[in-house]
Amino acid sequence: MRRNLKTDNINIHKTAATVFALNLIEIIMLIGIIIYNSITKSMNQISNNEGHIFIYIVVLVVIINSFITLRYVYSIAGNISQFHMLEDTLDKLEDLNTSLRAQRHDFMNHLQVVYGLMEMEEYPDAMEYIDRVYTDIQSINKFLKTSNPAVNALLQAKVLYAEKRGIEVRMNITTNLKELKIQPWEFCRVLGNLIDNAIYALQGKVGERYILIELFEDLKKYGFRVINNGPEIPEELIERIFDAGFTTKGEAGEGMGLAIIKKIINEVGGSITVYSNNEKTIFEGMLPR
Repeated sequence: MRRNLKTDNINIHKTAATVFALNLIEIIMLIGIIIYNSITKSMNQISNNEGHIFIYIVVLVVIINSFITLRYVYSIAGNISQFHMLEDTLDKLEDLNTSLRAQRHDFMNHLQVVYGLMEMEEYPDAMEYIDRVYTDIQSINKFLKTSNPAVNALLQAKVLYAEKRGIEVRMNITTNLKELKIQPWEFCRVLGNLIDNAIYALQGKVGERYILIELFEDLKKYGFRVINNGPEIPEELIERIFDAGFTTKGEAGEGMGLAIIKKIINEVGGSITVYSNNEKTIFEGMLPR
């Protein structure tokens, strides 16, 4: 049964806020103790030196606790993006699974139609019907090129999204990504951002518009390319394109997508480069196996 990641995400926010609030209360209490101690220097229960030692211990405990707490809050906040990616991946997997189940459900009906046409010796009609069914099957099977269901689902979603906008998507996949070093949803984040950027780059183009997605491998590395025939990216922009906060989309962009891609790839010892001219733009990445 699928978990409700949106609810989990809300709980994470609540947990982080609660922990932060408790830590803030501790700091306020510490300030109150310090103020109280400065006002009551001549208290009878403990000497000034003992009072100072007590304050120092409290300060040290609060500082250590604050450090640990803020570290966990930061870790929780970092996991929120992973929940978003997992949720998006599950949605895409459900869509792909629905398409496969519908295809399987209709398969027997298709066989019955073909059998009936051949029984009536309507061979040309039977061949035409088989051709249509085969085309429909191929439209789904072309996404099932890797051993990674999340990547397959992402490709289906992005291809359909692009084709609805009149953009032709070509794929050349010669690897099953069986030994992918990074988490599948992180690789989906990389591919998804690059494909989205390619779609955006082609929005204003007149005439033929296409995106080529390539996944390949050698003995030591997996490679990927996302190519589009959109406008050329100037050299001065290419030098800054992976910088956090830099965007060519104006108000429509946040400038974090490519920076996040580079961070994910660098963390596993990979690399990513971009090349652009007036014919095509190529984003190429390499990941160690």
